[in-house]
Amino acid sequence: MLLGIRRSMGDWRGYDSVADDYDRLWGPRFETAAGHLLELAAPTPRSRLLDVGAGTGAVASALGDRQDGLAIVGCDLSRPMLEKGRRRVPNLRGVVADATSLPFRDGSFDLLTANCVLSHVSDFRQALAESLRVLGRPGRLAVSSWGPASDPYNAAWEEMLATAVGEDAATRATEVVTPWASRFSKPDSLRRDLLEAGFTHVRTETIEIWIRCRLNEYLAERKLGAAGRFGREALGGSQWLTFVERAEGQFRQRFGDRIAYGRPLIVAIAAVG
Repeated sequence: MLLGIRRSMGDWRGYDSVADDYDRLWGPRFETAAGHLLELAAPTPRSRLLDVGAGTGAVASALGDRQDGLAIVGCDLSRPMLEKGRRRVPNLRGVVADATSLPFRDGSFDLLTANCVLSHVSDFRQALAESLRVLGRPGRLAVSSWGPASDPYNAAWEEMLATAVGEDAATRATEVVTPWASRFSKPDSLRRDLLEAGFTHVRTETIEIWIRCRLNEYLAERKLGAAGRFGREALGGSQWLTFVERAEGQFRQRFGDRIAYGRPLIVAIAAVG
């Protein structure tokens, strides 16, 4: 993801070096989100579909049997992420591209999807303008975004990490990677920005996604997040391992071995033309 912000292979802000872990830990969750997105978007046979911020191919994979007859293009700034997606969905055409400067002609697609992506884009207004440009008339845009996290596990992790690396540093790290997470966690904000970009007939829906996993899986996900990647970089190997061990002990004492919580997913469908 990180569309509009170019990162080097070893940069903690990028996804190139974590593509395997991302696909293993987060792939199923983003595929679940993509399933809800596609249910509302309802792609028709022979549609030309562009998935912006395709990552490891969650949208293409969630299409299942509906892939037949569709021309599917996935674009992302991370080549390793796209390569993972291509291995899962062989007919996915992967293009390394920036959401703010899409390398496609005007009106090239019938449907554009952006699954939990807008929060990552450096200039979301330019990204929406590009989406509008490459869509045919009529065309549709389908986007999703996570709502605010309100579970005690996320609060505990953020508190522990802030203590280890500094509250301001942890907050800035998250904002660098997802600068618009707060903005697009609200359905009204998402709807307003889509209308201001020139889209019409915007429909939003909020769906509760439930996550159930073991403690070790949850902590692996937290380590993979933006603040976790920054924490590892800031603390260095030995201090990071010490922090993780301490966090696991505190989590186990407070919550046990099973994690279960809900997170809202906001889905918006908009028209053009």
